[in-house]
Amino acid sequence: MMLRRGMAALLLACTAAIAVPAQAQVAATHDVRRGDTLFGIARKTKHDGVSRNRMILAIWRANQSAFPGGNINLIEVGTVLAIPARETVGAIQPSEADREVRELLSRSVPAAQVAVARPEPPAAVPAVPPKGQEQAMRRYQEGLALERKGDDQGALKAFLEPGEGGYGLAQRKLGQIYDKGNSAVKRDLQASILWYQKARAQGVPVDKPVQRVVPKWTSN
Repeated sequence: MMLRRGMAALLLACTAAIAVPAQAQVAATHDVRRGDTLFGIARKTKHDGVSRNRMILAIWRANQSAFPGGNINLIEVGTVLAIPARETVGAIQPSEADREVRELLSRSVPAAQVAVARPEPPAAVPAVPPKGQEQAMRRYQEGLALERKGDDQGALKAFLEPGEGGYGLAQRKLGQIYDKGNSAVKRDLQASILWYQKARAQGVPVDKPVQRVVPKWTSN
């Protein structure tokens, strides 16, 4: 009797294990072919548990040089897109993704949303991200993770490194931090405006127009 019960329990456990499908592995790269769209690629490569807009934004951030003129409706054929890991995509807040995708669409030409032929370069040059871009993006993501944990000092340091190196998203984040202040820094409207201006110069949209007057210092 005991033996039969043990065999039955083992059979049920094996059946349950077979019934649970393994999570499909998402490829680390995607070769862009004619007819591909960013939205279609995001749908094919989307990690479980993340929204489509979070995936779209993560792919765009990791491959900005693949989109002519920053237009997310155009992708260069032949480009090998880097597909961000699930941890990177998950670090993006859903509201942040929805807002930035809307902003990108509003600034992009409503083209056919298909991959376009890449113009022939004068010489064979491998398609690589700008120098330091990948490291800057990584530090920016680390800063977001530290901020969520409540480590304002660590997050500020993580944002300052890519921000001072010219990474627009980190510059906008610094503008937001100095705009409100936190446990690491006091509110500084002048610093906030400067960081916002730097972010705009990199083509990064700022949430709301900054309508503050910077004090003009005069000598007596």
